[in-house]
Amino acid sequence: RGPMTMTVSVWENGETRPVMAVQAAWSALMSLQALAQFQGFLNLKTEGLPTGRPLPKVVDRAYQAARSVSGKLTPLAAVAGAAADEVADTATELGADRVIVNNGGDIALRLSGKTMADVGIQCNNEKRLLGCLKVTADLGIGGVATSGWQGRSNSPGVADIVTVWAESASLADAAATVIAAHTAISGSEIKQVEADRLDHASDLGKSLVTCHVGKLSDRQRCQALDRGRETAEILYHQGLIRGCFIYIQGNSLLMDPGHIAHI
Repeated sequence: RGPMTMTVSVWENGETRPVMAVQAAWSALMSLQALAQFQGFLNLKTEGLPTGRPLPKVVDRAYQAARSVSGKLTPLAAVAGAAADEVADTATELGADRVIVNNGGDIALRLSGKTMADVGIQCNNEKRLLGCLKVTADLGIGGVATSGWQGRSNSPGVADIVTVWAESASLADAAATVIAAHTAISGSEIKQVEADRLDHASDLGKSLVTCHVGKLSDRQRCQALDRGRETAEILYHQGLIRGCFIYIQGNSLLMDPGHIAHI
């Protein structure tokens, strides 16, 4: 569906490698082509899709990630992360030992040796950083993704942001989508519309998504945070995510077993 806005940063032995970055970025174009060809497939819930079908690598990556997190998701929920993963893997195959691919806020990381990366956490309507993740190669974290009702993708929840870190960007992307969706609560302060009224090509179709959140009470914020936490804990115990940060109108929840978040 596009458009894709991607930043590719590549290093080898401490030196930037712009040629490697350009070569890796070409795989993004191949991914876009494959994703366009399988748009119909990507818009279907994974629980209803046939298994064992030959798929382009980026499509299969999105499908597998979404299916692992929830059969109710469509592969489209993991597409941005999957495309970032494809580019990051290509750069690694070219010899890079530190790779950061930012696909519109969904970030793929490939770190080795003593390399590390700082990933900022920022709310859409705030200029200041809410925090930072200190990611080192030994943690096995390959992706950081953010979702929320104000983001590029529609959500039925009220979370301003849900940032997830996981083994891959595609898994983080799918998990952030699900956790954000589970922060849904009811209240007169919350306005929702059918998803296809905001985006005619939305994979959510007639499902209601949040288009406005007024001032929530402390009870409402805590309720939404608790619902997000419950989902995050399930995904963590299933080994699908490594951590999560949820932010709702000044209230926040941090699940950080690896102690990499500085909030």
